[in-house]
Amino acid sequence: MSSVDLKRDSIGKLFFYFSFPAVTGMMVSALYVIVDGIFIGRGIGSNGLAAINIAYPITNFLVGLSLMFGVGGATMISIARGKEENQEVNRIFTHTILLTFFTYIVALMAVILFEKELIFFLGGNDILYNDIRAYLIPSAWFNIFFMLSMGLNAVVRNDNAPKHAMFAMILGALINILLDALFIIVFKWGMWGAATATGISQVCSFIFLWLHFYNGTSDIKIEKKLKFSIKIIIRIIINGFPSFIIEFAIAIVTLLFNIVLMQMTGEIGVAAFSIVAYVFYIFRMLFNGLAQGIQPIVSFNYGAGRKDRLKKIFLLGHRTALVIAVIIIFIVNIFNKEIVAVFTENNKELVKLASSGLVCYTSGMVFLAVNFINISYLQSMEKALISNLMSFGRSFFFVVVGILIYPKIFNIYGVWLTPPLADFTVFIMTLVGYLWIKKRGIREKNYIQSE
Repeated sequence: MSSVDLKRDSIGKLFFYFSFPAVTGMMVSALYVIVDGIFIGRGIGSNGLAAINIAYPITNFLVGLSLMFGVGGATMISIARGKEENQEVNRIFTHTILLTFFTYIVALMAVILFEKELIFFLGGNDILYNDIRAYLIPSAWFNIFFMLSMGLNAVVRNDNAPKHAMFAMILGALINILLDALFIIVFKWGMWGAATATGISQVCSFIFLWLHFYNGTSDIKIEKKLKFSIKIIIRIIINGFPSFIIEFAIAIVTLLFNIVLMQMTGEIGVAAFSIVAYVFYIFRMLFNGLAQGIQPIVSFNYGAGRKDRLKKIFLLGHRTALVIAVIIIFIVNIFNKEIVAVFTENNKELVKLASSGLVCYTSGMVFLAVNFINISYLQSMEKALISNLMSFGRSFFFVVVGILIYPKIFNIYGVWLTPPLADFTVFIMTLVGYLWIKKRGIREKNYIQSE
């Protein structure tokens, strides 16, 4: 079934085998989100950008849930295989799918029943209401396919099929770009067209991923006579919680940023933040791809007890992430105005506001890179407490505290600097904690031993 041996092949080979498709897939996924923004910005205008930014926290929340189930389940599947507990794999997989369906139904009912209240709660106003609603409602119906695609992507990648997972994302991206051009530019369907184009592309990605389990290359199947296990559900949630926190925090942070910027600058500030968020999404997905690339290697070798190999992948992951972070900072500082100008047409005020915001927002990229690798490494070994605290700190706690304090001190720059300062704070706390543990000689229980 596999062309690689997770226990014996070189770490460099495994890193490339899993990380390249993961990064490529994530970058393609980010690309079609970006293209979505470009079509909306140029085909609908700044109000369209503001509207999608206000509606998107709902999607972030659901993506967070699907990643929690997908990554949590995939981690357990890899560890079970490392321990050669193959019978448990199907049970974990089936629980993962059922959890995704259940949470989608609850979320869909919430959107349908409390549509107007949600829009205004998310920071919408009378000017943007119709555009927000036109995007939110069709998205709500299609989100089950988005959730299943995100969750299954992690499982397929851990099933030693990273290229299949990558092609699923590429397929969705290409279809989304083509339909965006058709629905927004040609048919002039506005925000409804943008949401429908994205939804159809998600259906295609889901179908492609689902075929992996029926093409004869996978032994993972839905368990028809499932013995429902609360223990498995709890483990899935705990192991995947860091992935959920990252996306959930983005939803909350987006909501808070929208409210603060609406008060400080009006719709133009929310539109600027939308552009910054679109561009930053590329960088976040890049590091997310690297983090997901090391996960199968770490999980399997942790289950197999190969401590020597764990150290190698830890160091290689950090070196790669740091080099990429430095390159990103260099590019943004030189080409920030040109990058922002892609999203708008002859709006100098928007370009000025968004370009300065982008420089500030990406200033902590080095710390973000290290934090992403650290969280994934710990999460892959079921070190839930530490990875959850790190995710909660960088994505939520220090961002929420910062957005309430920094704008009062640094005005608009305080808004843009909040996320990088949060990553810096978590990096310092993690470093201090590591040095303290090392100094006191605290060691993990003797579960992992080198062969």
